[in-house]
Amino acid sequence: MGQCNCRKKRKDCQELTDVERAIETVISQFHCYAVKGQKEYLTPNEMQELLVQKLPHLGKCVGPLEEKIECMGDPNEAKLEFGEYWDMMGDAAKGCRRK
Repeated sequence: MGQCNCRKKRKDCQELTDVERAIETVISQFHCYAVKGQKEYLTPNEMQELLVQKLPHLGKCVGPLEEKIECMGDPNEAKLEFGEYWDMMGDAAKGCRRK
């Protein structure tokens, strides 16, 4: 998939806090890997690609996430909607915090 640069310009000119920028990045990466925003879900293969390419350090903490991806079923047909993606990102962050 290569480099994903689909961040949209914000309509307002307000400066975001670091946390707001981080959340915006997590959201935009979901849409980038959801075949460039053409759908509202990720396949297990797309989620795995996102983990490998964009979260290589966090990926060391995602053991249970990899199991969740595997449990989704057919890697080309299963669908990971945004809420599930968000939960997985939270689980990954919790996993790193424990280490």
